[in-house]
Amino acid sequence: MMKKRKKKKLHPVRLFFRLLLSAVLAVVLYFGGMSWVILHTWKTSSGTPSDGIIVLGAAVWNGKPSPALRERIEIALDAWNNKLAPRIIATGGIGLPGEPSEAATIKAYLVQRGVPADAILVEDKSRSTYENLQNSRELMERYDMRSAILVTHGYHAFRARMMADMLDIDSTVEPVQVRPLRLAYYTLRECGGVAYLFVTDPLRFIKALL
Repeated sequence: MMKKRKKKKLHPVRLFFRLLLSAVLAVVLYFGGMSWVILHTWKTSSGTPSDGIIVLGAAVWNGKPSPALRERIEIALDAWNNKLAPRIIATGGIGLPGEPSEAATIKAYLVQRGVPADAILVEDKSRSTYENLQNSRELMERYDMRSAILVTHGYHAFRARMMADMLDIDSTVEPVQVRPLRLAYYTLRECGGVAYLFVTDPLRFIKALL
């Protein structure tokens, strides 16, 4: 009778490098695929008539909107002038000591451009995009608003929409179309942000995808 050959055990070093290679390939596939999703969402998103426009906060410099924040405000202003929504929610707390809140800065800019002050709701307690949306949802419930247009930069559109879905906010996105100088950096940062959402709240994340 022929003797059965014993299966060779994989050497620990080879096993380690195989696992490492698999991990590297998985990371490359994730970042490559997610980068495509992020850029595709940017280019295909547009706001639809809604109950409100949520302007996601960005930095304030010397009491005035930073270039990034000004770009978002201008998009919200265009949406308002095109009568896509009757109200605007300005979001964002105080970023740097001594500066006004992002929300107050957004409101002041919009009022200067002709938007009535009573059409602007202020959410000035948040320190992150998730808090922007979480606190905005409370305002939406208080004012019987059932849908919203999110205004943010294009590379941020997918993650912002995901967070809105996780919070049960019926939303579309009207993104800033300006291409940042460090697009690769911002795209990879968003890939990491999406992964963080999944790790910290997988059930809501999966529900939002379905």
